[in-house]
Amino acid sequence: MKIDLPSIQDQHRLIFEEATREAVAQLQANLEAPRLPAQDLVDESLYPRAHLLREHEGWEAPDPVVVKAYFRHFQDLFPDYGTDAKLAQLLGLKSAGADRRIRAFKDGSKKPPYGVWRRFLVMTGRAPQEVIRVLGFLA
Repeated sequence: MKIDLPSIQDQHRLIFEEATREAVAQLQANLEAPRLPAQDLVDESLYPRAHLLREHEGWEAPDPVVVKAYFRHFQDLFPDYGTDAKLAQLLGLKSAGADRRIRAFKDGSKKPPYGVWRRFLVMTGRAPQEVIRVLGFLA
């Protein structure tokens, strides 16, 4: 008995295509996310807005007051992420003590890294999802 299988390259391409279709479906679903009330814990006009920019546009880490307000507002709206440990997991922080890192971001003893902060902004509809152009299939 002979079983014809696609080449590894063809298999890779099929996986890539399916993952891309799933990503497009998620982007479309994101447009239907509910509109929720804005945070009112801090007057954001008192702080720079560079934390909303992309890295190449001059991004700067947010002021800890803004971090604390954004995180508290989010956790109030989404009780499933009401603990710092659960918020850390959602943001992709997997190390032991990730909840302490969230608290350090809130109290200003550590600045949130760009990737973690950007992920939070995207999840909360404050920044668009970045889509990276594929230049070619090299595998």
